[in-house]
Amino acid sequence: MCVACQKREFQKELIRVQKREGKMYLYSGEGRSFYLCKACLQGNKHIAKIVAGRMKIDKKSVEALLKELSSNVKD
Repeated sequence: MCVACQKREFQKELIRVQKREGKMYLYSGEGRSFYLCKACLQGNKHIAKIVAGRMKIDKKSVEALLKELSSNVKD
């Protein structure tokens, strides 16, 4: 399930990320993680604020990773 919009998708359709030291990174294979859907990465400008608030992550690191991911995500 996408942590931002709460939409249920298959895991292979979601982007897996994690929180480490108060910042957001792509999943490294260790530790806990959460998912974001592709629609949230591309469509909503408020996703960074939602994710940062819900996951208690630095908003600037969220914005930077979302920008990088949205440029790489293809439908």
